[in-house]
Amino acid sequence: MYADSSTTSSAGASTISAKVSAKLNQQFSTSEYVTYLVKLKDQVDTESVAKHAFQKASAEQISPAAAKLSVRKTVVNSLMDTAEKTQSSVEEYLKKEVNNGNVKKYKSYFIVNAFAVTSTKEVMDNLATLPEIDKILPDEKRELQKVEIDKDAQPAGEQSTDQAVADQTAIDPAVTEENAQKSVQESVYKDTVTPSRVEWNISKIKAPQVWAKGIDGKGIVVANLDTGVEYTHPALKRKWRGLNASGQVVNPELSWYDAVNGAALPTDSHGHGTHTMGTSVGSDSNGTNQIGVAPGAKWIAVRVFNPDTTDSILLDGGQWILAPVDKNGKKHPELAPDVVNNSWGGGPGLDEWYRPVTKAWRAAQIFPEFSAGNTTQSNPGGPGSVANPANLPEAYATGATDINNKLASFSLRGPSPYGEVKPEISASGVNIRSSVPGGVYEGGWNGTSMAGPHTAGLAALLLQAKPSLTVDQLEDVISKTATPLTDSQYPTSPNNGYGNGLIDALAAVNSVLN
Repeated sequence: MYADSSTTSSAGASTISAKVSAKLNQQFSTSEYVTYLVKLKDQVDTESVAKHAFQKASAEQISPAAAKLSVRKTVVNSLMDTAEKTQSSVEEYLKKEVNNGNVKKYKSYFIVNAFAVTSTKEVMDNLATLPEIDKILPDEKRELQKVEIDKDAQPAGEQSTDQAVADQTAIDPAVTEENAQKSVQESVYKDTVTPSRVEWNISKIKAPQVWAKGIDGKGIVVANLDTGVEYTHPALKRKWRGLNASGQVVNPELSWYDAVNGAALPTDSHGHGTHTMGTSVGSDSNGTNQIGVAPGAKWIAVRVFNPDTTDSILLDGGQWILAPVDKNGKKHPELAPDVVNNSWGGGPGLDEWYRPVTKAWRAAQIFPEFSAGNTTQSNPGGPGSVANPANLPEAYATGATDINNKLASFSLRGPSPYGEVKPEISASGVNIRSSVPGGVYEGGWNGTSMAGPHTAGLAALLLQAKPSLTVDQLEDVISKTATPLTDSQYPTSPNNGYGNGLIDALAAVNSVLN
């Protein structure tokens, strides 16, 4: 039985204030209906579920691919079972209040055992008195990482080779001028960027040498949580999993989810998601515009930004990644991606709201790449500035470097609030050319958003080379084979600017092939 809020006892009032965020109470002072998140006490330890599932799979001696799928299904089932068993009384109450007009809408989640509710304060207070409710939090607004686009940026090749050589020999006195000259010529084009080129940032991490071994990400699926993707773009169209061999759209809802506007086919009015996906998997069908690290991989995508978003939308998108949903509402963990790129983030410091999602992805063997984040007015950078969720122990964070392997001024630094080195790794994130809506290409994009998809693409290459690699092993390989980077501020490696250094696709793939 639910008491009227006017008759709530003092014990009830203290329960409510202990569970409800003060910020949320404030929101009700200006609005009758507010959207908030209700988190239940009963939460799944996905890490331990996965560990037991792996042990069982290894005892049954099934193939690595079958073991991974079995673990993923076990994790998803365990999350869904817990939600089903513990949410019913809350849902019953919410349904009743929908009919009474006190609840505008609600949605239940299983990736975190929780609800998003839009209701009056009285409903929220009543929910807070329920013993199964742990806490009630505001549905925070989250921003897309701001990317600087320099329309006048010179193509990479117009940078002075002499300057680049000087920079390289300054970074490492052991580099002779002759070696520096050679490495700079490999990474800097003498002429302007032409569509037939492999982009400088893709060459720099030695991806073309990996393709020469017949490894280009074939058979692997990369996802992003972003502003959407223009699926008709020539660099991306044939790689969308929603198209069959003849180029017809088949079951698009299993390869695209719009958590913002509900669009039935992939679309992107902003450009950020199309640009980041291009860097992971993009290339033109005629062999031109080699903008992506893993051009043989397929992609799927979730639109969660337009251009800002909320926690409830990000939870919704994160849950779909774990188990895409068909027209009848059936969940398909077997169609989850292998890698998910997250070129977004919040502020610095301890904020664990997305931690259960990142843990669930890992447990389900989905590689969680996050951009380290860019400086903003409210976060000017410096030690400990790395954004959440990139700063979580379960996230693999990428910082941004320029053509000379210098840390980009905007790239946020570690350590994490957990005392870990962050970011884990670096990739090029300055003056990046990739796909943008309208079927065209654009250079001059700067941000850790541009660096992250290189790491996601490398994870795809590694998974094709050795499909049995777990998320832990992928991280280990990428970190250990990176080229260490240091400077006067970070004289030893690994460090809280560059992490373990610049990703090296060739060294990483060779290490798993051997």
